Amino acid sequence: MGDGVARRDLRVSHAEREHVARLLTAHFEAGRLTPDEYETRSAAAAVAVTRADLNGLLIDLPGVDAVRAREVLEWTSGRGDLKRSGDWLVPPRIVLRSRFGDAGLDFRHARFMEPSVTVAVDMWVGDVDLRLPPGGSVDLDGVRTHVGHVKDRTGASGRRGDPHIVVTGRMYVGDIRIR
Repeated sequence: MGDGVARRDLRVSHAEREHVARLLTAHFEAGRLTPDEYETRSAAAAVAVTRADLNGLLIDLPGVDAVRAREVLEWTSGRGDLKRSGDWLVPPRIVLRSRFGDAGLDFRHARFMEPSVTVAVDMWVGDVDLRLPPGGSVDLDGVRTHVGHVKDRTGASGRRGDPHIVVTGRMYVGDIRIR
């Protein structure tokens, strides 16, 4: 990472601690952890400070690759809309693939795993509507539309906000709206 902090040393959120606690419960219910191991690891997850703390609780359990995969939300639709709103956990990367349909991501009440999120777009016909929370910012330099417009209605100040959304990819027919 460019700021000198290794990924494993990043501080974790309540949502990340809760996610690991749910994984530990699933492993306990599957018989992979003894009651003592489950109790010790669950207590450690509740007070974890960094990603390294949480990773150490899962490293010897199967399915760690699945935990890492949750850092990417991939949505694909042949026809139909892709929408997410309300209280949801936003991973560091979102991939939207659609042939015919709109995509709407409302970040106003979402919880972010990291301060920067990449939204990769691969759409044929449809619009993309992104709603940012107060203080958020967007980078639209990496996205292209062949027939359509890219409209940033946030009144961007040029300063990087929190969260910062980076939109990349391409659309063939449709608009990208940020508000």
